[in-house]
Amino acid sequence: MLSFKNETFKIMQIADTQEGAKVSPDTMDLINAALDRENPDLVVYSGDQIWGKTSFNGSREKVTKVLDTLTKPVRERKIPFTVCFGNHDRQVGLTNEEQFEIYKSFDYFVGESVQGIDGVANHVIEIKDGDELKFLLYLIDSHSSVTIGYDHVHENQIEWYRKTRDEYQQKYGRLIPSVVIQHIPLCEIFELLTEVKKSTKGAVRGFRTHANRFYVLNRDRVNKDGFMKESPADPQENSGEFAAFKEKGEVLGVYFGHDHNNSFNGKVDGIDLGYTQGAGFHVYGPGKDRGVRIIELKKNGTIDTYDLRFKNLVGNKVKEPLRYAIFQIMPTNMFDAVSRAVKFFIGLGIIAVIVLLLLFFFG
Repeated sequence: MLSFKNETFKIMQIADTQEGAKVSPDTMDLINAALDRENPDLVVYSGDQIWGKTSFNGSREKVTKVLDTLTKPVRERKIPFTVCFGNHDRQVGLTNEEQFEIYKSFDYFVGESVQGIDGVANHVIEIKDGDELKFLLYLIDSHSSVTIGYDHVHENQIEWYRKTRDEYQQKYGRLIPSVVIQHIPLCEIFELLTEVKKSTKGAVRGFRTHANRFYVLNRDRVNKDGFMKESPADPQENSGEFAAFKEKGEVLGVYFGHDHNNSFNGKVDGIDLGYTQGAGFHVYGPGKDRGVRIIELKKNGTIDTYDLRFKNLVGNKVKEPLRYAIFQIMPTNMFDAVSRAVKFFIGLGIIAVIVLLLLFFFG
């Protein structure tokens, strides 16, 4: 049973470590420093813990070794932890079901996987103060890619959430304040953004369902030190998940990762929506603003949240400077990669034309 030890119950969300067969020492420094600073009551690894088909080749031994390394700092401190899955985990050649069995073999793992609905590791965790149930934490599988873009949370998962919510309400005679953590963001995150002209400072270009539009954070609606360095990659279809969370008003916050270069939060129709930046240093990310999120649950039924960043926890020196530099210039996604390639070849074409003109006139 998870319980308040004092006036707050701290959840640490670690998003997108996205490690291959060799784990970055900088990723581990970030996790260790954050744990030492906050001493959370629960840690949630919120998807894309690992990736890389060629790194793992379906080896259960290699996957186990990396998952053991990533979760060891939590287990050494005897902190309960759980997971949800992202769009990259399964690419290592082991299914999410097989990976979930590995997690279950670790001490202090408190996750479950509800049967009869789509996805793996859908579950709810009770958080109590003594015998009194104070909060529910829902972990939801937001699935992986579809033909183009990303899938959405499925209808039977939403119905499971509704049924669970209503059963708790009936049992306790009241709604239980709740928080949701999943990997891929909700479509409603765009309500925290402002569409702007391409030339606007800091504008990021949308893609897929938001193609050829440009956005900045709406500073009147998000936390003052939040940042957005890439477009949200939301599902291709809005399945009504957010609408379900709004129905009775007990969901106070929904937090996700997926887009490594984003960390901000703000309220949409009374629900706090929050991005957690990537924590991994062996994948693209927001420089030394890589970090983790703390979600504080309070006995009075309210919540608070903030992020912790590598530069503040560890400092400005990384242990793998060359790798760090390489990953800082990597494309964030396939759309970004194609756009860069097009610009590169257009640039080459312009240079070629200039050279030909110079040769024609001065050769």
